[in-house]
Amino acid sequence: MTPQTNPHRNAEKVVKCPVDGCEAEKLSRGMHLHVLRSAGNGHGPQGEVPEHLDFENLEEVGTREVEVNYPEERKTESVARLCPYCGKPFKGKNGVLIHLGQVEGRKNHPANASEVHEPGDFPVVELDEVENVVAVVEGRIPSSAGNWPYEESVPVERVYRLIAELLAEGHPETAARARSLLLTDE
Repeated sequence: MTPQTNPHRNAEKVVKCPVDGCEAEKLSRGMHLHVLRSAGNGHGPQGEVPEHLDFENLEEVGTREVEVNYPEERKTESVARLCPYCGKPFKGKNGVLIHLGQVEGRKNHPANASEVHEPGDFPVVELDEVENVVAVVEGRIPSSAGNWPYEESVPVERVYRLIAELLAEGHPETAARARSLLLTDE
């Protein structure tokens, strides 16, 4: 049985490719894929994204009307969960996994984090009205996750909880330092 869908239309921004000399204009959410699928002329080898490219501040060249068919019923969480690599909160388990897939291999995020983490690996946090982390509601990581890829003597679930608590207490610099010192695979 095919699930019922609910079509949604909106205008999404169109941006210019960040590669010098490339005149491609794509939907903002598709630019990473454009660079990944392109080869040469500053795009790098096909299947790779050059580290020097910045996808955060792309030149906006317009908007395009798009239609997306969302299922009428979706299993989603309404709680905020924390990405253990950048400390940003996202809506539910799927929100964090989507984020990990979008930034894999960049900004201190491992290349295959979305594949190795279980959805329950991300602490549930409480946010204030401007989406700052103010408390860790639930932060236990299942023991089945082990310490991959970090085989130090401190269980990785304790490191994730420490980072979440530091962010909740308003110490983002300390959280970033703990992340870089305790969650590196070197």
